[in-house]
Amino acid sequence: MLKQIRFISVALSLMLCFTAIAFGQGQTGAVDGSVVDQTDAVVPGAVVTIESTGSTTGYRRTITADANGRFIFSGVRPGTYKVSVEMANFAPYSRNVSVVVDKTVSVRATLEPAGTVTEVNVTTDSAVTVDLGDTKIDTNITKEVIDALPKGTNFTTLLKIAPNVRPEAAGGGFQIDGASGSENVFVIDGQEVTNFATGTLNSSNNIPFELLQEVQVKSTGFEAEYGGATGGVINAVTAGGNNEWRGTFGASFRVAKFQGSFNEFINRYGTGTGEFEYFQPRKDGGTDFFPVANLSGPIIKDRVWGSFTYAPQIFETSRTVDSYSQPSPGRTITQTNTYDATRTNEYVFGRVDAQPFDQLRVYGTWLWNPRHDDGELPGTGSGLTSAAPILSQATYAARGGRQNGTNWNTQATWTPLNWFLLNFRTGRSFLNEKLASYGRQAAQRFAVSTGSPLNPCANPGAADYIRIDNPGDVFCRGFNTGSNSLTFLDVSTRTTYDVDASFVGINAGGRHNIKVGYQRNELYNDVNSGYTTSGYLLMYYGRPVTVYTGSAVTPLPNCDPVTYNPADNACSLGTARMVRIGTLGEASSDNIAIYGQDSYQINDRVTLNFGLRLENEIVPSFGDPATTTDITFGWGDKVAPRFGAAVDLTGDGKTKLFGSYGWFYDRFKYELPRGLFGAETFLDDFAEIVPSRGVSPYNYTFANHLGGRMDLPGGTCPIVGGPGYSLCSLDRRVPSNAIGANPFAGAGAVDPDLKAMRQSEYTFGLERELGNNFVMAARYTHKQLDNAIEDIGAFNAQGSEAYVIGNPGKGLACEISQSSNLPCTEAERKYDAVEVRLDKRASKYFYNASYTWSRLFGNYSGLASSDEFGRNSPNVNRFFDLPMLGWNANGEPDNGLLSTDRPHVFKAYGGYTHDWAGDGVNTTSFSGFTTIQSGTPITTQYDLFGVTTSVLNGRGDAGRTGAFYESDLGVTHRYRFGRDNKFSMESYVEIRNIFDNRSPIRHQQAISSSNITDTQLTAGGCTTCTDSITSFNTLFNGGGLRQYIDAYWAANPSLLRNDYNQVISFQGGRDVRFGFRFKF
Repeated sequence: MLKQIRFISVALSLMLCFTAIAFGQGQTGAVDGSVVDQTDAVVPGAVVTIESTGSTTGYRRTITADANGRFIFSGVRPGTYKVSVEMANFAPYSRNVSVVVDKTVSVRATLEPAGTVTEVNVTTDSAVTVDLGDTKIDTNITKEVIDALPKGTNFTTLLKIAPNVRPEAAGGGFQIDGASGSENVFVIDGQEVTNFATGTLNSSNNIPFELLQEVQVKSTGFEAEYGGATGGVINAVTAGGNNEWRGTFGASFRVAKFQGSFNEFINRYGTGTGEFEYFQPRKDGGTDFFPVANLSGPIIKDRVWGSFTYAPQIFETSRTVDSYSQPSPGRTITQTNTYDATRTNEYVFGRVDAQPFDQLRVYGTWLWNPRHDDGELPGTGSGLTSAAPILSQATYAARGGRQNGTNWNTQATWTPLNWFLLNFRTGRSFLNEKLASYGRQAAQRFAVSTGSPLNPCANPGAADYIRIDNPGDVFCRGFNTGSNSLTFLDVSTRTTYDVDASFVGINAGGRHNIKVGYQRNELYNDVNSGYTTSGYLLMYYGRPVTVYTGSAVTPLPNCDPVTYNPADNACSLGTARMVRIGTLGEASSDNIAIYGQDSYQINDRVTLNFGLRLENEIVPSFGDPATTTDITFGWGDKVAPRFGAAVDLTGDGKTKLFGSYGWFYDRFKYELPRGLFGAETFLDDFAEIVPSRGVSPYNYTFANHLGGRMDLPGGTCPIVGGPGYSLCSLDRRVPSNAIGANPFAGAGAVDPDLKAMRQSEYTFGLERELGNNFVMAARYTHKQLDNAIEDIGAFNAQGSEAYVIGNPGKGLACEISQSSNLPCTEAERKYDAVEVRLDKRASKYFYNASYTWSRLFGNYSGLASSDEFGRNSPNVNRFFDLPMLGWNANGEPDNGLLSTDRPHVFKAYGGYTHDWAGDGVNTTSFSGFTTIQSGTPITTQYDLFGVTTSVLNGRGDAGRTGAFYESDLGVTHRYRFGRDNKFSMESYVEIRNIFDNRSPIRHQQAISSSNITDTQLTAGGCTTCTDSITSFNTLFNGGGLRQYIDAYWAANPSLLRNDYNQVISFQGGRDVRFGFRFKF
């Protein structure tokens, strides 16, 4: 322990020496080279100049080769450049290179005697060459690839071309090397824009391609300067201006009649066998419009350049919904109504770059990116649950919302010496998320749950029929008056400061490129939203109240749902549930990091990469600072070493064997502190549906249900002789960070020995250059979570439950669970993958093909829950809420293939340009992308004590979904004209999912709609299941619960879902976009 403290202290001291002069996260690459003569002798003192070409942001710099003929340009923005070399008595030399982020392109300049001219016309593209010193796995999507491939309108639509990136709905977003969608970091020009609470990317920061120079996906072995991700780092770099005036003006359109239809969805109109159908809703109308205007050029030639882009995105939708007389077949249309809505994403972007003198470069960017929704649309199947629309067209038209957003960013790069570079960067992002907040009032919301066992709209005689005499009281299963949640504000800001210093080409027992830096990431959130004063009433006809309250409440006997007396006050027709949720509070926090890294080239064939990252992080409380506390991870709690090695196997710079190892930590999201540290209210009240009170949802108003009763911290259950209908009030959001809380007495608590979420990984790989800009690569990667952080439900010896913020399988939660003889479940996620890739770039064509075999195993998908089909609630998903989670109904561990495991994934993309006359005037480009992927595991789930994701048998027991297929096509015709063909007109069509495939994405995994509690277990024959704690003891220590669950279902077969293992979600349909552009 003492050695570790000394090590950390020394490392901190060394890094802090540089923090006063240090900034920045990777937005640049490098050009490294040597100058030799025709005999291969080094040429020291040669003058080397690099200058941007084409549309690359303006840049020019000149340096002198050292005594060994070596030179390096670091901090070079992505794009195309001309490298020129001049030396007395030698002919000038020049070569074109393409630079990408965090890659080094090598140039070997062989000078010929004076009197000749040496110009290499072949461009060296660092995206498809072997970087002999690189040990990380990146995918660099360059400007050329962006412009060529079919895509959507925003940059994340091309992330899927990376071999190890998959858009997975069940994974909560983009799954990178097995990690969930809430574990990535999104960066624009060095400024992080990841959502502070969910870890995903807001639509406002999913910027259009017209703003971009390059998009990079970092996934494995990345440098110490990158933190906060156990998934990937998605790094977008914007484009700037140069000495040429350039412009793009155009528009594209997405016309409804060319798009694929809506997917069918299951309409479950009864509980009997076969009483469901696939319903096809009408296709939406409307036209989406995407204009763009971009102008860039010199403000002061050779010194200051500017770029301005306006690219709004306007989505106009017209939806026609039919209302039906009944949800079951034989229905007739009772009404047809059309609703209109418009969503506008604004993107106004400005960038100024300046190079006041050779050694200094600065830039600033500003992005205005609000979103405005005008009008809302009802669900496509909403007409099945009501013979008339619940809300009027005028009500929907008045609804909407706004999400304000702005980002600014500035950076200065100073290179006082050829071997020394300083970066200073700061930026701020702002969001106020008030979508779906306009046109609403704080009125009670009413619904008949989709999980209601009985359905007032079922046919008489059906197993799920309930008689309701008054036609005005009949509301079908699925009836819902719509959200009543109001957001008054939800402001988040992220302010970042980065300082870094680089020492390049340092000769000390080899050649070193050293970088040290300091980073500060400040978060702030102010929120006021919810419906705590109005409530959300859900009716569950035919479901006893004890399903939710357990044995705490003595229920009324069940009424006969067909023959009951409307005046009866001594029997129950089900449960009326009143939910009140709201979030109110303000908090801020800091994440501070210092790091150092060294790329050490021992000789021409061996490179070692070392890195160390240290972080200090505060997880804030939203509650009273006098009674609640923050979580603090100190400098010794998030120590992240990184190591890599690369060897030039053949000595010709064409074959690289490499490997890497590292630790990676998550940056804590605000979802947990908002929910469990004092900001969120979640109150759940349960009453019985008594005939004499009425059977309509509208008979169970906020006032009737609660009766003016005061809410007590921790809830009250049972409520005896209360003023309202409620029999049980549960407080599901008691702060878990109260000072002095005793978790052994049932209070929530934070584990005092809490460890930060950490993933460790190692990779081995081989790259071989097969020809110019032609690379074959292969790698094996293993990643595993070492520590997870979740809210853990633990029961003490007295049977009281405490929610512990801890590491599943470790620490305080285990101590509490073991006191009640219950197991302590450890989180497991292991990812193994073998990837093979082929990449080729040429002047008229390019292609990339990859195959990945992988295995994703465990019981924990990460910060987004694939067990809950992509729920993005970092650290507070349902994984460990109760002791049985992580175990099946027989009391066996449920570790297995996780829900987004796809063992086989093939991807390919490419393009070809045909020059009709060979003069570059009329050209037509064809491009495409295709993928074939294995299906995902289907796991039978059931509802145990209110947790609907409990695993019945084992993961993947019900097979896999069908394979996933998708192909995209793009065609562009370009006509150039004017002097030097400076002007061009382009027309194009881009089609995603051209064959309109509808691959199955999700099956119904729930086998029953019934919640199993001690009441149902007792009914199934369990004599030891008298409450929740005895039921859990029976699960683990008494032979399991499966036999009692099966017996209960056998006696109540109508509780088994008739749509179990049916497809309930499909791949999205064809997407077609037409457009034109004028460019100069």
